[in-house]
Amino acid sequence: MISILIPVYNIDVNPLVEAIYEQIIPLDIPYEIIVIDDCSTEHLPEIKRFYRSKTIKVLKSDVNLGRSSVRNLLVENSHYPWLIFLDADTLPQHHNFISTYIKLIESQPPASVYFGGIAYDAKDKNQHNSLRYTYGINRESKPLAKRQKPHPYSSLLMSNTLIKKEVFEKVKFNDKITLYGHEDAVFAWDLYKAGVVVEHIDNPAYHKGIEPNDVFIAKTKEALENLLVLYRKGVIDVKINKLLRYYERANASYMTGLLAGFYKNRHRQWESWLSVENPSLYSFDLYRLSYFCYLSKNLKQLNR
Repeated sequence: MISILIPVYNIDVNPLVEAIYEQIIPLDIPYEIIVIDDCSTEHLPEIKRFYRSKTIKVLKSDVNLGRSSVRNLLVENSHYPWLIFLDADTLPQHHNFISTYIKLIESQPPASVYFGGIAYDAKDKNQHNSLRYTYGINRESKPLAKRQKPHPYSSLLMSNTLIKKEVFEKVKFNDKITLYGHEDAVFAWDLYKAGVVVEHIDNPAYHKGIEPNDVFIAKTKEALENLLVLYRKGVIDVKINKLLRYYERANASYMTGLLAGFYKNRHRQWESWLSVENPSLYSFDLYRLSYFCYLSKNLKQLNR
């Protein structure tokens, strides 16, 4: 019936596997849980022996494949017609998390892709991760109505998504994306172009891996560098990415040079402002746009 697919990189996946196992066993359905460690650089605890069975497969890649290719590999190793993608740093919010997806499958739903949503636990917030928490709770943890409209594809995250295997195999993740960032957005755009219907339901998973502020800022910059590459290659469209829409407006208004200068001259002070207990997301948006403009002015060697 269902394959639960979990890519792992430098995260202990035992809490998630345990939570899924405890929910799925009483349902008495055909299932498998497949975990692929994408060449983690940190020593991680092995999956507890109790869970290592014919229904729980653990694989390890000898090289770092990247977030797109490892997800494709997970699907290649799966055997059931429906797939649930979960990130290793998530946990089900409710005790009926798996059964909600199973009931949806048994109802023979009209759509092929269902995003359950992402939630954040206030107990996980502290001053050191305040920016990531604030961004997550305001930008990722959206109510169902806001996720579904006006553009359901732009809210799709593969950290908690149910998808038909036959549909995934027609689209797949773009395995040419080897750098970090915006893999989900590219996949969502490819679904949109293929005419695949995406629906949103209320079945959230907690995002528990909330990075410290400095790590999140560094990963944000890395993701923006990849976004510029994807944008110049025409792999991603402004319809699905708000920052690109703002960038094109700034470019049309001849503002990119000014914004790039803001980043160049103020980024250290700016990053300090973003690391306070209650950071401004407006300031963070401006920081990201300014850095993107800075990149666009200084990375001319990238092919358009």
